[in-house]
Amino acid sequence: MTDMSTALPLNADVVIVGAGPVGLSAALLLGRFGVDTLVIERRTERSHHPRSRAVTSRTMEVFRSLGIAEEVRAAALPGGPKRHLGRDVVSPWRMIVPSGAGADGAADTTFGPETLEKVLCSQDALEPILADAVAAESSVRVILGATASNLVDHGDQVELSIATESETAEVTAKYVIAADGAGSRVRSALGIGVKGELNLQTAVSVLFRSPIIRRRTGDPSSFIYIDNPDTVGSVVIAPVDATDRVAMLGRPLIMDQIPFEEIDWTAQIHSALGDPDEQVELDDARTWTVGAWIADRYKAGRVLLAGDAVHVMPPYGGFNQNTGVQDVHNLAWKLAAVLKGWADPALLQTYETERKPVAEFNTVESVKNFHSIIGNRDSGPRTFRPENFVHPGLDIGFRYDNGAVAGDAPTQESWPVGDFVPTAAVGERAPHIWLDAERTKSVLDLFGRELVILAHVGSRPAAGVARQAEEWGIPYLSISFGPDGDYAEAGADWASAYHVDDDEAILVRPDGHVLARVTADRPGRADQALLVYTGRSSR
Repeated sequence: MTDMSTALPLNADVVIVGAGPVGLSAALLLGRFGVDTLVIERRTERSHHPRSRAVTSRTMEVFRSLGIAEEVRAAALPGGPKRHLGRDVVSPWRMIVPSGAGADGAADTTFGPETLEKVLCSQDALEPILADAVAAESSVRVILGATASNLVDHGDQVELSIATESETAEVTAKYVIAADGAGSRVRSALGIGVKGELNLQTAVSVLFRSPIIRRRTGDPSSFIYIDNPDTVGSVVIAPVDATDRVAMLGRPLIMDQIPFEEIDWTAQIHSALGDPDEQVELDDARTWTVGAWIADRYKAGRVLLAGDAVHVMPPYGGFNQNTGVQDVHNLAWKLAAVLKGWADPALLQTYETERKPVAEFNTVESVKNFHSIIGNRDSGPRTFRPENFVHPGLDIGFRYDNGAVAGDAPTQESWPVGDFVPTAAVGERAPHIWLDAERTKSVLDLFGRELVILAHVGSRPAAGVARQAEEWGIPYLSISFGPDGDYAEAGADWASAYHVDDDEAILVRPDGHVLARVTADRPGRADQALLVYTGRSSR
């Protein structure tokens, strides 16, 4: 943590407001590029409440690139989550949805180095892992117990005030990332509105300790969906961690009958469990708002919004936090490129162009999940959407149709939710193949720091792109496949997965999405691709 009194002046290339999972991920990603970054967070202690818990495979791929995937997995609940539906916890189940149901390859590494199954790592366990990794970055400073105000964008820099309990400092930044939550003060100060449903439901999260899930299901990672209009109504009993912390989530019927502060939450837990004698240790109960909205803009001048500050989704499916981490995965390399001088600031316009359609898509799906789970007010949840639990298309199949990509227009309007077919088409997340016989290094592990040129040995387009990148000062990594190539043994897998010709090159951005496919018969595509990549031209 940085002490303001010993660090003045507090100037930085990028100031990040908010140190939740999205803000910390942004700091870690920028730190990888050596960007001088200052993170400010109003909290001095991290909440022990679990909040978000699902980490999807695309986010795990991001964490893998940052070197923290194994730590996240170690802090998570073991195995993939099963879902049980019943009138209460102790009664016979009406339905059981097994882990990974509905997706081929959900539990293996067919589609990526990380499995399709979600990793259940609660936010209170995830944040310390991210914070420790950020603390190891020499170019990143963090101030806790601080708030931001008086933000002024001068066109060439941003000025803002940072205040703690004891002092105030004026800060100058080249860019600001607002990752300060759904009630973002930065967004409000900029006058950016939101569109959507601000309050689909006022729900409750009741945190308690009990071995009931593990004892009843034999699986500490199981979720239990309660459907009982005679007692609590529709709630979810969700595991938090391996120490038998459990959360009751939803809107119990009692909340429509008496004020929140008058509710006996231990009694409500017993109703959900179906056993008044079960020993439970009540920890905390708090309300939260289920919303479904997206900000009108992702960017205002030199201020960019990310995570809950720019979109909020119902929690069913676990899309919102993952969408936020993927927001900054898209944004960080672009900011670094502009700050390092090899890209034009116009590149930052593609942040909203690319990420807003993804948020819109994910929000629609999360609302469908919400309605399927809460069901009819009188009779509880009615259906389980398979896409609520397994959604490889949504997770790793999203693509960028417009923005910093150079290629042909897409042939379909959107991507599927529950299905995923790997493709190296422009805008798609580049397909995974293993590069070694031990299956430890994925081609995805090559992406993250620079433009990656993938081609067969001797590819003329690859050589041409490399020459142009050197001339323009663009960092790049050129990788060859086939005999005498960098990865000779993976040549057949590469050719099959990428459907690539001998004299063709695939250009992949630092975030792992395909920038362009360059062929010898279309030499102009290389120049176009690099112009788009550097923000000097649009498609």
